[in-house]
Amino acid sequence: MALSLEQHLIADLMGYPAMTEEDGAEHADLSCCGLPQRTDDDGWPEVKWGSNWYPAPSMEEVEEWVFDSVCETPRGDMVEPDHPGSWLSILGLI
Repeated sequence: MALSLEQHLIADLMGYPAMTEEDGAEHADLSCCGLPQRTDDDGWPEVKWGSNWYPAPSMEEVEEWVFDSVCETPRGDMVEPDHPGSWLSILGLI
């Protein structure tokens, strides 16, 4: 899901250039999270969180969560961005 019109306006006001579709399709950088990592059969990185492996979010997803009031967890729950289980917390972005 791309940024909404409101999120684009906020990004513009902050001087943040929104990602292109090509940039958004890349996976988030997992080097800072310190969790076990592997790559799935398609070459997409996965992170072990708890006892399960989860695909890394795309940069488009991360960008959306940064501008939103909720963020997804690896299990798909929606929580506040600063929740310890949110992708933004796991990736060390918040």
